[in-house]
Amino acid sequence: MRNLSIAILITLATQVGAADKKYSDKACKDISDTVDFLLGLTPEMWKDLEKNPEDKEKALEISWAVDLAANYTTIYQAFCASKD
Repeated sequence: MRNLSIAILITLATQVGAADKKYSDKACKDISDTVDFLLGLTPEMWKDLEKNPEDKEKALEISWAVDLAANYTTIYQAFCASKD
C-alpha cells in the first residue's frame, strides 16, 4: 500500500508543472511541419492500398502515419496551441 501511495504522489507531483511547460516557437513549428508531412504522405498510400486492398503492409504504413500524426497533434495541442 505504501508503494502505491508513493507512486500516486510522484505522478501527481510531475503533473503539477506540466500545465506551465510550453515549447519554443521553433519546436512548435517543427511539430506542425511533421504533422503536415505525415498527413501529406497518406493520399499516395491510400491510392496504393486501393490498387491492392489485401496489402496488409500498406495498411500498416497508413495506420502508422496517421497514428504518429495524431500523437504529434496531441503534443502540439498540449504544449503549443495555448501558447501566449
